[in-house]
Amino acid sequence: MKNLVFILVFTAMLPFGLLAQSTVLQSDDGPESTEPKMKVLVIPFHQLRYYFSDCDKQVGAATKMDVKDVRKAYQLGLDYAAEASMEKNYEPINLAQMKDSVDQVALNEFYDNVSYAYETPTRAMTKKQATVMKAMKERWKQLGGGKEPTTLNEMESYVTVDEEDKEYMKLNWKNGAYLERLNQMYQPDYIVTVNQFEIKTDYAKCIDRDLGKFARQIKIHYNVFRPDGKQIYGDVITAKYNSATDDFNKIVQDNFGFLGDYITQSLPGAKK
Repeated sequence: MKNLVFILVFTAMLPFGLLAQSTVLQSDDGPESTEPKMKVLVIPFHQLRYYFSDCDKQVGAATKMDVKDVRKAYQLGLDYAAEASMEKNYEPINLAQMKDSVDQVALNEFYDNVSYAYETPTRAMTKKQATVMKAMKERWKQLGGGKEPTTLNEMESYVTVDEEDKEYMKLNWKNGAYLERLNQMYQPDYIVTVNQFEIKTDYAKCIDRDLGKFARQIKIHYNVFRPDGKQIYGDVITAKYNSATDDFNKIVQDNFGFLGDYITQSLPGAKK
């Protein structure tokens, strides 16, 4: 029911039918365990300070959205993807989705009580390419992709950890009193912060010059913390797709489910 409510709210804010055909974000969780789930407090990226994109105009035009609403839609899409992945084994709490004024104050105060700096990724957990291939082949069959791909390069989009990313945007807690109050309010077992969201077109990698298709990358910088603020994991992950895809719905359904899974698998106890 929680998923259904969020889907209705999300689609109400965006053009009619958005996400309706998604085959990545929707899943069958099966019977729920009676054991209490660990709580994960999820805090999204700041829509103005740590959001970078060079293709919002194209995406907005293709999806008939105002450019100012595109970044909000990306935030909500990533929030939902992460929550949909986490709730199989955890109890996610997302401050951006909470409507209570107390929660909104806590979210606004959050950005004033943290700082960001580039640091070396943890790289303690990486999803093996074989696992990615298995998941992508399954999606390929579901979407009727024809001949089954044999390498990641044959796929239109996939998610990976780029070796070229030697640094990521790490969150640092500036105010211990705020962190303590946040823990008292939500009592999480873990805190996940999405620190930066960026989409860039790589004009050096031309897929089809005649049609003007180039490689694009979605990069998500994030951290996993214990309630006391001690870092468990920090990294930047990349979803790759081509610039012929400007429809927001397709970008979300092709990439965000896997981005959410990567973040979830960084949590202690996650099923690999």
